[in-house]
Amino acid sequence: MPDTCLSLLHDSEANQLSSLFQRHYDAAFADYFSRDPAKWPIFSEPGLKSIHDFRQQRLNPNERIAAYPNGLALQQHLAGHATIAQQRQIPDGTPDEMLTFAAALSKDWENPSSVENVVTMPCDPAIYGSMMGAMANPNLAYSEYAGMADQLEKYVIRQIANQVGYDPEQSTGIFTQGGTFCNLYGYLLGLRKSLPMALQHGMGRVPDFRIINSQGGHYSNMTNLSLLGVDIKDKTIRIKVTDSHDMDYEDLERQLRACFAVNCRVPTIMVTMGTTDTFAVDRIKPVYELRNRLCEEYEVEVKPHIHVDAAVGWSMIFFLDYDFHRNPLDINPVTLSGIERTISRVKELKYADSFTVDFHKWGYVPYTSSLVMIKNKQDMKALENEPENFSYFEHDLQGQTHLQSTIECSRGAVGVFGAYAALKYMGIEGYQTILAHCLQNANYFRHQLLKQGNVKLMAPENQGPSVGFRLYNPQWVDDVCAEFAKEQQCMTNPEYMEQLRRNSQWHRSVFKERGKVGLYTNWVEFISRSAYNPTGKYSYIPGEKAVFMNPATGRSQIDLFMRYYS
Repeated sequence: MPDTCLSLLHDSEANQLSSLFQRHYDAAFADYFSRDPAKWPIFSEPGLKSIHDFRQQRLNPNERIAAYPNGLALQQHLAGHATIAQQRQIPDGTPDEMLTFAAALSKDWENPSSVENVVTMPCDPAIYGSMMGAMANPNLAYSEYAGMADQLEKYVIRQIANQVGYDPEQSTGIFTQGGTFCNLYGYLLGLRKSLPMALQHGMGRVPDFRIINSQGGHYSNMTNLSLLGVDIKDKTIRIKVTDSHDMDYEDLERQLRACFAVNCRVPTIMVTMGTTDTFAVDRIKPVYELRNRLCEEYEVEVKPHIHVDAAVGWSMIFFLDYDFHRNPLDINPVTLSGIERTISRVKELKYADSFTVDFHKWGYVPYTSSLVMIKNKQDMKALENEPENFSYFEHDLQGQTHLQSTIECSRGAVGVFGAYAALKYMGIEGYQTILAHCLQNANYFRHQLLKQGNVKLMAPENQGPSVGFRLYNPQWVDDVCAEFAKEQQCMTNPEYMEQLRRNSQWHRSVFKERGKVGLYTNWVEFISRSAYNPTGKYSYIPGEKAVFMNPATGRSQIDLFMRYYS
């Protein structure tokens, strides 16, 4: 982000909320997040209504059980009961007490203060759609078990393909169980294309290879490798990250050259579009161009598969065609500038061979609704297992779905139905409005933190919903930027390592003492990193974060949080 954009974070005028945008937001929230039975009759069902009514009290987490009728006794029953009812029970139309209690006392993402992570309340149309999918109960693994749900899945896949610039006729996708499974497919596509013998013989008899991912990526980027039987210590290369937490392309080139120079295969390069804690967005086109250039130079026959973990950042695709000059939603200047910077990177998603979409994150669909998009549907052939393994499925119907290529034998369609409904009713404009509301909240929070003088924002140039920061004791620290610069040198200076520990302990004590006030923030051990030492090692730098994906969150919650410092 240019210096002029960063300076806008200090500008009160640039962070103002316009009346025109407020009207857009109020209408969108009323239509899609109000649980209004006049718009969505399912919310008149007594059980659903009681859950919503209880949550509308917006209680602090430690107040909820006591406030729920007979709450403590119900909790004790859940914790101690262990037998199934002997007698059948006849439904009488009243809500089940235990189900209602468990649902109402689940994590309350509808509370405007809930900003702990990349999770949020689902929208009304997606709940409606998901319930239809649950009632129909199709299995997307096999066309005969899926029926028309198979066509609905293909319909949503074509919509996403068209939005990002994939050819809807040449691409494909799979709805699966969470972003971890999507990233697993990303790895597997590369492994099967580069090391086809692994399909039958496993990983023990394949040629030398290295999997490449970023140090800033999600932890599933590593746990999936263990699941696949990859030797993580010897067969994985983790690319360094910049101070903004995106991939260091110079290090990527060094590592790719080192592999190709000795005929070591690279099945998959995993990049990230929106890291969980700081919303770093890797550029994809430079990775694509580097891969193609080096494959030509070293005569690599099978190119590495580029998979993008866009589980968090995919939603920004709704701004790809936004008119930034006209700005029809009247998004405030600092947020408009930040969105434009992010979109310059998101438009490169079309260069990826596959990418992860988590509708259940910033798409406002209930868990789980995840989609792995694949640019070339022919890639699925590399995953196909032997046809004789599927002898109890009718041969002529097997090819109508990805039956022989998927990990799962059971692929529920609830996520498809929820995603379809969210896309249909919210549309691009609805998503733009809600996402812009979240991003304006994030920038307003950054603005308020900067005014305190003892706060260091982590990578504020990453203009996403995640706001990471470190607090410093003003009695110890006069210049937070200088102090943070010292902390970053902790791997080569024991004195600075001690300062890092002391400052982190002080911030952690403030975080714990504050508790749940205004915003329910989260403590993370890796909000930033130190500089690399001569051997390439680095240290985690912990801190606090708030993730503004909650459409119910407003400036009043931020102001209440900030009053703690006044």
